[in-house]
Amino acid sequence: MHAVVLRYIDQVARFGSIRRAAETLNIASSAVNRQILKLEAAIGTPLFERVGNGVRPTPAGEYVIRHARDTLADWQRTRTNISALSGNIHGEVRVGTIPSAMISILPKALDSLAQAHPNLKFRVLDMAPSDHAEEMRAGRPDVAVLFIDRRYRDYEIVAQLGAKVGVIMRPDHPLAKRSQLTLTECSSYPVTMLDDPWLLFESTLQNEFIRSGAELNTVLRTNSMTLMKQAISSGMGLGFFTPVGFLDEIRTGQLVHVPLTEHDLAATDIGLFVHRGRARSPSVQLLVRALSDEFVRAASDLRNAPTKA
Repeated sequence: MHAVVLRYIDQVARFGSIRRAAETLNIASSAVNRQILKLEAAIGTPLFERVGNGVRPTPAGEYVIRHARDTLADWQRTRTNISALSGNIHGEVRVGTIPSAMISILPKALDSLAQAHPNLKFRVLDMAPSDHAEEMRAGRPDVAVLFIDRRYRDYEIVAQLGAKVGVIMRPDHPLAKRSQLTLTECSSYPVTMLDDPWLLFESTLQNEFIRSGAELNTVLRTNSMTLMKQAISSGMGLGFFTPVGFLDEIRTGQLVHVPLTEHDLAATDIGLFVHRGRARSPSVQLLVRALSDEFVRAASDLRNAPTKA
């Protein structure tokens, strides 16, 4: 009975409407309303206030909603762990990742697990740099592949991949034979930029150009890593990335990576984060092991890639 009420509370809060929650739950609105009223009577305070055609949580309701969602999530993990005892691993793992890892690291790990464990589901979010702190502080991802930041106290870093931020370009570009480059030297050529650039990189840009007086000639700004790859491959402009998302193209000679000399960008570690409270979940453990193997492979590819380091 307790679990039923928690589901009602969760859905009403999610939709802001008892009617819409009832439609999703496939039960009568009066049944949802009755259970909420009973819980309010037991607690001694309203959980929702009526506004227009919907409802919104009271301060007390916010506490109950958090309890409901934590409890439901914990119950789902318990069910998953029990199923795993018989070898039937299922459930959904939430993954947050930077775009380069989504292209080069995630697909192989997910494909191998999907074949071995067909009941295992994944929800993968391409996390813009500006969203990293909020998502991680809220503890939403079970697993994340992000640039190293040790402020995420609820997460443990279980694997690291070191890579230098540099310039990605075609091998026939005038700068392609250089062993290293500065941002100022790149300003003489067209560049492409992610629409939500990495914040440390943005800060480094500002510091470098205040000193040199240069300015980037940005011909394309996009939030699509796929379009960015195509633009760089076609010679539309330079790109600023670690080589991680371009390993296949670098290996085959389609693109080259020349490291940047700026001190702040000399070495950039990508980390495999796992939420401490969910690390023992069988589904999370499976994904962490698969991603750890991909980190090892990526590290080997980086060592052997014909970059200009």
